[in-house]
Amino acid sequence: MIIKIDSVTKTYTSPNSQSEIDALENINLELFSGEFVAIVGKSGSGKSTLMNLIGGLDSPTLGSVEVDGINLSSLKEDELAKYRNEQVGFVFQSFHLEPAFSVIKNVALPLIIRGVKKDSREKMAKEVLNQLGLGDKIDKRINELSGGEMQRVAIARALVTNPHIILADEPTGNLDSENGKIVMEMLKDSMNKDRIVVLVTHHEDDTKYADRVIRLKDGHVVEDKYNEI
Repeated sequence: MIIKIDSVTKTYTSPNSQSEIDALENINLELFSGEFVAIVGKSGSGKSTLMNLIGGLDSPTLGSVEVDGINLSSLKEDELAKYRNEQVGFVFQSFHLEPAFSVIKNVALPLIIRGVKKDSREKMAKEVLNQLGLGDKIDKRINELSGGEMQRVAIARALVTNPHIILADEPTGNLDSENGKIVMEMLKDSMNKDRIVVLVTHHEDDTKYADRVIRLKDGHVVEDKYNEI
């Protein structure tokens, strides 16, 4: 799989001044299967905007984002929804879990959306929860878990569909250092030759888990390098 970001600019209009702000300006990148990529920058650097474009949650003002040769901007809304459900696993800083649901139901949600039958989706959810050391939490409610456990459940939900792309937006932002380390190791362990993991972060410590580090500043790429092995 190749993600090609070609001459991408994303412009927003400020609601107060009506002025235009370029969150990204003329970005050119290629991301490849088997890479763990960290996109690093301060707040306002454009890193979350770039993640949203890759995830099909937004579209560029200029340029294109292609996944295996398919321009995401050319897809209809139902096709984009299918892309997000089948190709992308999302991990967010705020977890975005349903507190009234059990752990297993939260993890199975993408499979429910896909229309997978109950027995099959529960089996798939249990398998990934066991792999992440959460087998004893299956029937717990989300509000019974610690922050670290919630983020591990969010990772399980992202992995349950076996996506080709994992997008993790500040996944350690609400965690202490020990749980942050566990989460980063889980993301690293989720890598395989057919998957791209994209980490968005402003924590320098998290970048050591990545194969490649892309730094953004004011909507521009200022560094793109591979970590030394």
